[in-house]
Amino acid sequence: MSVRLAITMLAALAMCQAPFVPHAAAQLLAEFPDEMAETVAEAADRCRKDGGTADVAKVLQSDDLNGDGRPDWVADYEKLSCKNGSNPACGPHGCLLQLYYSSGDDWDKVFEDFVKGYKFSTSGTTRMIHVTTSGMPCNKPDDETCNYTYRLDEDAVTPVR
Repeated sequence: MSVRLAITMLAALAMCQAPFVPHAAAQLLAEFPDEMAETVAEAADRCRKDGGTADVAKVLQSDDLNGDGRPDWVADYEKLSCKNGSNPACGPHGCLLQLYYSSGDDWDKVFEDFVKGYKFSTSGTTRMIHVTTSGMPCNKPDDETCNYTYRLDEDAVTPVR
């Protein structure tokens, strides 16, 4: 079985088990970006090489992030489970988070960072993402944090503050 097929099956299974995820039918039909599939597969392989057992079923989540009616993708590597090992996509500065927008037949990676946490919100009709990182990006000690807010525009993720 190819890595892409295995990840597709795991993603579909994870989405079927999460009825609260919006646009469930569209999610099952959406194909995720090759780049994202490769990154997930690489993280799972690194877990296995370190003696762990990787579970990537919860890493990928599909949602219409920018309000254009097409499914987009969130790759939250904090949700990669590496039983008997450490998560290779996480470190002292947080875990890798990627956002991909659908652009017809292709995908655009619109956000990538190591984050300690994030949440989505809505302001009027605009979707937002609030990200917490280590203190390093805002010139604070590493054990402190920085908070950033981004607007999820139709074709980009735009810093708000």
